Amino acid sequence: MIDFSSQLKRHQSWLVIYALAIITVGIASGIIWNRIVTLPAYHIGEGFRAHIPESGLAQLAATDVVFCFVGMIAGLLIGTIGWVLLKSLDWVVTLLAGFGGLFAGILALLTGALIGPKDFDQRIAQATPGDEVLVDFAAGTWVPLTLWVGVAVVPVLIGSLIQSEKWVSHEPADESSAPVEEESVE
Repeated sequence: MIDFSSQLKRHQSWLVIYALAIITVGIASGIIWNRIVTLPAYHIGEGFRAHIPESGLAQLAATDVVFCFVGMIAGLLIGTIGWVLLKSLDWVVTLLAGFGGLFAGILALLTGALIGPKDFDQRIAQATPGDEVLVDFAAGTWVPLTLWVGVAVVPVLIGSLIQSEKWVSHEPADESSAPVEEESVE
């Protein structure tokens, strides 16, 4: 049997390609996420009081929901690419897909936040009555990253299930595995 380090060495070029694919999917997902989301804005009223309507609060929650949908598509893509390139690594491809989903999700969060808008405190301090100030672009919570990880593993699990000899084999089950009836002697 080939040891683990020699398997990794043999798949080194595929691992590099997979890492580049994860980075590309993560950055592209962050850009898409930033472009899809409609950020709420605080309205600056008389006396420099800022308020946000209830619909704006719903838009804040929608930011995480859109991140989840983008993560589902990205996770499926990452898992599928991982399975196609690295299925001969057995169980290791499951770990790689999970970590790849996590890394791509973090890259998407950072990319979306980098594009902005950002510096909310500074922008609201400079606002005058009648202005609308968009909130910073950011995820409300890190919990949706678990969805990226879980969905990235799904194509690997489905692929390994389909490829498994147990499911592909058309041979009848071994008779030795059938329960044996014992006769009692009286």
